[in-house]
Amino acid sequence: MKIVIRLFKYLIVLLALAVVAGIIYEWRAAASDRAASPPPGVMFLVDGLELHLDCRGLGEPVVILEAGLNLGSTSWGLVHDELSEVTQICAYDRPGMDWSEATDKPVEAVTVANRLHGLLAAAGVSGPQILLGMSAGGVFVREYYARFPEQVVGMVLVDSSHEQQGRRLPEIGGRSRVNRMLSICSWFQPIGVVRMFELLGPIVNQHDLPPQMVAVAHANTYQSHTCNSKLLESEGFQREVFDSKPPDSLGDLPLAVISQGKAPEANEAFGLTKEDAIKLALVWDELQNELTALSTASQRFIARDSGHIIQLEQPQIVIDTVREMVLRLRS
Repeated sequence: MKIVIRLFKYLIVLLALAVVAGIIYEWRAAASDRAASPPPGVMFLVDGLELHLDCRGLGEPVVILEAGLNLGSTSWGLVHDELSEVTQICAYDRPGMDWSEATDKPVEAVTVANRLHGLLAAAGVSGPQILLGMSAGGVFVREYYARFPEQVVGMVLVDSSHEQQGRRLPEIGGRSRVNRMLSICSWFQPIGVVRMFELLGPIVNQHDLPPQMVAVAHANTYQSHTCNSKLLESEGFQREVFDSKPPDSLGDLPLAVISQGKAPEANEAFGLTKEDAIKLALVWDELQNELTALSTASQRFIARDSGHIIQLEQPQIVIDTVREMVLRLRS
């Protein structure tokens, strides 16, 4: 019995040493990543958090980029510089995404809108604005417009989420599966296990991107807080898509809606069959039509060769749509 107790104590000590070693390994690797991939923009203190804002180019109206769920400013990497040749383009990171400081609780759309407004004020970004929201970012920019409409002169939605999609999309279970994976990841990421075994490789390498973008994505994805930040953001966003009422009208605000157009496919990672995918696509198209109808001055475009993250799969359609709106508003 004494031998068993002694072995158990040794095992506890070894486990503790392994955890400490993992924490040191993670800290050093993360510091090395940050040194190799520093923030391209400027950090501002907003609501007690250091938030990253990356503005490029000059001119008005200013285009504000709101990334999709669990994505940051790097998700605009294929369109940011191109659009900066036309006007000023500002991408930023919500808490815990890419270079922004992490928070410890889920966040509602109202808070996202207020923080973005505070961030732009801190950076001195003023004048007329076009809001560009992708996926969940579409919900966030509509909330921003509802609260701060004075300077908003246009809106572009890139395969935007809908405030009622939680009630209306077929229940598949993929999101709950992803959240379980993020929850497990959040326990092991701070002690280096996730980094050591490259467990987030499928996320980093899911798109055919330039090597520099892949390197930056790797550095940002393997921060010790990334999985927990993504989990918290997912939990917060789920509260925004079960509304009993449809989205508020945008009046005659110039609006462009860009929607995915690739044929529905099965997705094993989300437990999605081909039949499920077709059902989802039909309802998603209905929701996209409703978003288009929010304004009397709207257009809808279909990215025929793209899935959900259109700015990475067919960036040119995003560039052309935004450029056309900027030039039209100027004239």
